[in-house]
Amino acid sequence: MTAHATALRLDFHGTRLDLEVGPGADIDGALAFLATHLTAEEAGREEAGSGATGSEEAGSEEAGSGGTGREPVATLRVHAFDPERLAPPTGAAWEDVHLRRSASAFFTVPARRALVDGREYLECARTGSRFVIDRAARAIDVMLGAGGHMDLVELVRDLVLRHQENTGVVVLHATAAYRDGEAVLITGAKGAGKSTVLLELVENFGYQVLSGDKTVLHELPDGSVVAAGWPDYPHLGYGTVVKYPGLKEIAGIGDDYVPADGHAFSPVGKFAVDPLPFRDRFPSAPVGVRAPVAAILHPAIGPGERTVVEPLTGGRREHAELLRANRESVFDGADAGWHHYLDDARAAHTERCARVIDALAGTPAWTVTGPGDLTAENAPWSTFPSASPSAPASA
Repeated sequence: MTAHATALRLDFHGTRLDLEVGPGADIDGALAFLATHLTAEEAGREEAGSGATGSEEAGSEEAGSGGTGREPVATLRVHAFDPERLAPPTGAAWEDVHLRRSASAFFTVPARRALVDGREYLECARTGSRFVIDRAARAIDVMLGAGGHMDLVELVRDLVLRHQENTGVVVLHATAAYRDGEAVLITGAKGAGKSTVLLELVENFGYQVLSGDKTVLHELPDGSVVAAGWPDYPHLGYGTVVKYPGLKEIAGIGDDYVPADGHAFSPVGKFAVDPLPFRDRFPSAPVGVRAPVAAILHPAIGPGERTVVEPLTGGRREHAELLRANRESVFDGADAGWHHYLDDARAAHTERCARVIDALAGTPAWTVTGPGDLTAENAPWSTFPSASPSAPASA
């Protein structure tokens, strides 16, 4: 909690947000959560709020500039909690929205919204956190209720991803591991076993966690593609949690817990795992790192006697189709319109995004089936870089 006003600059590979944190406002929890992938530095008062433009002309080829010399996408003015503050005028018409909707109640953030005089007023149902979004002023007023640090995280992540996508970035539904300057992507549908494979790489092969939910892909000026991680809250199935010493305790699972039939490898019944001790247990990649993609894994983890790793069949076109099926966007979905601060400008970058997918489609790729236990014997791709896929292997 700040005793005096503080000006901060958040940056994610060229997307900048300015924060003006008022006396008594507490955003330490949000900053700690974001710190694995966003840099935060103090800025002079003359810099913060200097006129955000939300410019989307720079393109992803300039990402990674640290935000130096670039205008902020938005200025977030964070206030200490006051129940009388940031409320719309009496009689305003409210509508129900969600900042986020999930199969897990833990990650679902219900809210209500009112539109008055061009401003969007939002109030989170559980915490009482409030946002007032003033698009014309390029500013958002923020007031967090008790336990509301994740409300601010949702706002920051949403703004950053919208701006990133508006500059030609591709977001893949994928976890990612990092080692020796290279990234391994693990992509697939919900419940495919992405987190299981990620933690196997970290636990057994010396990798670090680059991303645990989605991976952000940038095209560089030379046409190459690099992967950047994304801050997320670990959401792990019981079968994954019990594999690693200490993880049950971090997830708050007692020894008397008995999973429902079939839930060991099910996308339902997952556990939200406290991200801070999780990071101590499974180290993260350096903040701000971007890395070329050395390999792509397509898991379909489930019950079985052995884990089978095989080169992906089909050609480059088929692989590109598979990758496109796992692409995602913050602009899509029933709850994507919970605010209207940034317009959808993705159409201007269709060709760039197609190039990113095509480049990835040429990356060596494998399928992983069975329970997902990776060893040196069944993981021939563990010593990257690999010139070509190895023969099928199993354990």
